Amino acid sequence: MRLKTICILFLVPSIYSCEISGDYGPGKMEGYTPIYTRELSSLKKISTEPARTSVRGGKIYTVGNLLFQVELDSGIHVINYTNPANPHNLGFIKSFLCKEVTVKDGLIYTNNLSDLVVIDIRNWSNVHEIGRVAGVFPDLSNQFPERIAPGETVYFECPDPGKGTVIAWKKQTISNPKCWR
Repeated sequence: MRLKTICILFLVPSIYSCEISGDYGPGKMEGYTPIYTRELSSLKKISTEPARTSVRGGKIYTVGNLLFQVELDSGIHVINYTNPANPHNLGFIKSFLCKEVTVKDGLIYTNNLSDLVVIDIRNWSNVHEIGRVAGVFPDLSNQFPERIAPGETVYFECPDPGKGTVIAWKKQTISNPKCWR
C-alpha cells in the first residue's frame, strides 16, 4: 500500500507537468530549403576572373611574394604583396565550393566540389587545370546553411542527395525541420 501511494504521488505531478501534442517537431518556423542542381559541368570548370573584393575570406597560403586567400565556396584570390604597403590583387581563380588551398612549384592544389584539383599558375595569362581526382573530399561538398551568430541554431530541410548537389540555400518558412546545426 505504501509503495502504491508513493507511485501515485510521483505519477500525478508528472502527468500535469508536460504537454502532450501530436506535433513532435518545432512546428512552422523560419529556416532554409536547399537549392539543387544536377548540372555539374559548369561548376567543375576552373577559370580566372578579374580581381574582386573578399567577402567570405578563408584560409591563407603564401609563397614568395604571392598570397593566396580562399574565398569560401567560390575560389581563390591571388595577391602580389611585393610592396606590403600597396598589395596588388592579380585576380581570382574560380573553383566552386573551394575551402582549401596549398601551393607548390607553381601549382595550386585545392578542392572543387569534392574533387582534388591541380591548377597550373606558372603563366598567369594561361591558368588552367592540369589534374583532377574525383571524390577525394566527400565532406567538403556537403553544404549547410551559415550561422549568423556563433552558437546560433539554424534549422533547415535535410539535403536529399537523390535530388542533386546543393548549391545554395533559400530562407523561408518550413514545417517541422528534421535537421539543424
